[in-house]
Amino acid sequence: MLASYRSALAIPGVARVVAAVLVCYLLAGMVNLSLLTSTMHSTGSYSIAGAVVGAYSVAVALTAPVWGRAVDHRGPLWTLGVASAAQSTAFAGYITATLVDAPAFVLIATAAAAGSCTPPASAIAKKVFAMYDDPASRRALFSISGLFAEMVFVVGPLIVGGVVAVTRPILAVAVTAVVALAGFWWLRAAPAVRSLEAINRDSLRAERARRTTLDSRQLHVLAVVVLGAVAIGALQVSVVAHAAHLSINPGPFIAAIACGGVLASFTYGGLALPRSLPAQLSIALALYGVLIVAIGTGPGVAISIALLFLAGAATGPADAIEALLIANHTPPQAQSQAFAALTTANWLGFAAGSAGAGAAIDRGPLWIGTGIAATATIIASLSLAMPRWRSRLQ
Repeated sequence: MLASYRSALAIPGVARVVAAVLVCYLLAGMVNLSLLTSTMHSTGSYSIAGAVVGAYSVAVALTAPVWGRAVDHRGPLWTLGVASAAQSTAFAGYITATLVDAPAFVLIATAAAAGSCTPPASAIAKKVFAMYDDPASRRALFSISGLFAEMVFVVGPLIVGGVVAVTRPILAVAVTAVVALAGFWWLRAAPAVRSLEAINRDSLRAERARRTTLDSRQLHVLAVVVLGAVAIGALQVSVVAHAAHLSINPGPFIAAIACGGVLASFTYGGLALPRSLPAQLSIALALYGVLIVAIGTGPGVAISIALLFLAGAATGPADAIEALLIANHTPPQAQSQAFAALTTANWLGFAAGSAGAGAAIDRGPLWIGTGIAATATIIASLSLAMPRWRSRLQ
C-alpha cells in the first residue's frame, strides 16, 4: 500500500508541494476558532463572534472561484503573491480593530476581507498533482490532500488552544496569519508550482477564449460535493445534540469522525480499487447514509463512537475521488477554477447543512437532523449510480 505514496513523493518537487500545502491547510483548521475566541474575548458577545466567523466563511466560499480563475489566467505566482499580501493586511486590520475596541461592523468587515483574500492553495496544489499521468501517483497525491484536510481540523484547534492558554486570544489570530503567510510563500517558491507558469502558455491562452465555464460533468461533481457537505454539516450539529442528550462532551464523537476519515483517506491512496470513480463514490456515500441513519436512532456512547468512526471512514476517500473526477474532466487551463469551486461547494453545503439541522433539532428529535444528512447523502449516491448520469463521468 505504501508503494503508491513512495512513488508519488519521489517525483521531483512533489514532496515540497505536499509539505507546503499542509502548512497552508492549517489556516482552515485555525482561523474559525481564533476569530471566535478573540472576538468573544473582545466583545463578550456570541452573536458578534458568530457574525465575524460567518462573514469570513461566506467570503471564502464566494471568492474561491474568482481566485481559482486568476490562477488559470494570471498564473499561480501572481495569485499567491497578491492574495497572501491582501489577506495579511486584512488580518492586521482585524487585529488592530480588536485592540482598539472598534465597533462590531469593523470586526465583521475586516474578517470578511481576510476571507475574501484567501489564496487558492488547495486549487494550485491539486493542479500540480493533476499534471502527473500515473494513476497510482495521482490517486495517492489527491488522497494526501484529503488526509491533510481532515488532519488540520484536529491539529489547528490544538495550536489555537495552546496559544490562548498562555497568552491573549488576539495573538492566536496573529499566529494564524503568520502560519498562513509562511505556507503560501513556501508553496509559491516550490519549483513545481513555478513550472505551471511555463506550461504551454500560448496554447492555454488560445484555449481560454474557447472554454472558461464549467460543463455538466463538473457541475454534477460539484452538486455531489454540495450534498455531501450538507450531510457533514447536519451530522456535526446532530452529533453535538446527541452528546448533550447523553450528557457528555462531544469531543470524542467529533474525534471519531476525524480519525475514521484520516485512516480511510490514507488507505484509499494506497489501493487500486476495481470499480470506476463514480461507482466508488456512490458506494461510499451510500454507506455513509446508512451509518447516519443508525446514528439517528440515538445509540449509547460506545456504539455511537463506533458508528461515527465508520461514518468518517466511509466518507474519508470522498475528497480524493471528487478531486480526481474534476481533474479527469477538466482541461488544464480551467482546472484551478474548477478545483476552487470545490472549496465553494464544501463551504456552502456545510453552512446549509449546519443551519438546517440546527433549526430542525431545535424543534424536534435528533433523527430529523440525521435525516437531513442521510437524505442528502443518498440523493448524491443515487445520482452517481444512475447509468445515464454515471456514464458521463466514466
